[in-house]
Amino acid sequence: MGVSIKVVHCLRVLGLPPEATASEIRSAFRRLARTCHPDVAGKQGARKFEQITGAYTFLKNLTQEELRQGELQQDGARRNEPAAGPKVFRWGWKKTLTWRQKRKERLKAEKGRKERVAREAEEKVRRAKEASIETILTHGEQAVEDLLNLMERETQSCNIQDLTLRLSSDLAQVRHLALSRLGTLVNRPELFDATLDLLQKWDIDEKTARLVASLPLNSENHQVLAKKLVDRASAMPDSLLIYLLRLQDSRTIDRELLERYLQKAAANGIVLILRYWPQGSFVSASVLRDLLSYESEVVLVPLLSAMKQRAVPCPEWGLERLNAHLSHPNVAVRIWAKALLST
Repeated sequence: MGVSIKVVHCLRVLGLPPEATASEIRSAFRRLARTCHPDVAGKQGARKFEQITGAYTFLKNLTQEELRQGELQQDGARRNEPAAGPKVFRWGWKKTLTWRQKRKERLKAEKGRKERVAREAEEKVRRAKEASIETILTHGEQAVEDLLNLMERETQSCNIQDLTLRLSSDLAQVRHLALSRLGTLVNRPELFDATLDLLQKWDIDEKTARLVASLPLNSENHQVLAKKLVDRASAMPDSLLIYLLRLQDSRTIDRELLERYLQKAAANGIVLILRYWPQGSFVSASVLRDLLSYESEVVLVPLLSAMKQRAVPCPEWGLERLNAHLSHPNVAVRIWAKALLST
């Protein structure tokens, strides 16, 4: 065996290509020796260890030029091989691999397309089902809402009839119960009329006044109720008087309505109205004439004190009344009358 051929053979034993360098030869030997040494692989690796040891022993003593000759010989052997057979074989094998690969890709693409179409079909069916369910639910909700509205209207109708009868009852307890259950229904025409009739027909006790004062009347009905009850001002508890005249809200006080109530109210009502009379104004001359004619200190004391505090001058026709009040049995009346006459 020539040196060049032996070089090629030894390189094959070490698993190296013909162009391997001395460094690669040394590394390959060490790697194989660690796996084929008898101490590691046992008796089975002894033969292999001898082969790689012999190959390495031969190769390590060669120069780079001698290794290069082995490489050139290996290349020449490849060039001298018959060309037709292997080339045709390699070309046919490659075509087979390429065809199979392309067929595999086509099948994979077709499978992906079918899966995509199936998913789209399932999604379309799912959306159609959801739309159908949503339509059914919407119709169901609307039907339930319509039914509830109908039941509410029927219940409200029965409730209105029942409240109307109770508001016209001869028993005060029954009327009180009806007033406590009115709520916003009081603004319904039939119930508002029934409430107005109740207040005009029956005595207005304190409980009735409190219940009416708690009703959420709208502005129009509130004004109507206040005007309709002027003639009952003398028998009206303070709580209802404050509510009807909005005495605690100076922005909404109706001065004309106040004067009408002053002319009809009892002494305690007059005092209450005078206490809440809007600033910057006072009663008209005709109403003042009527008030000065009172003999009760319950009316005169708040009236005269209000005139003094608001700097309301006493008209000429009122001087005679003030002079008469100087001999009034009540000390407060005399003091306020004197104070007004001295201004």
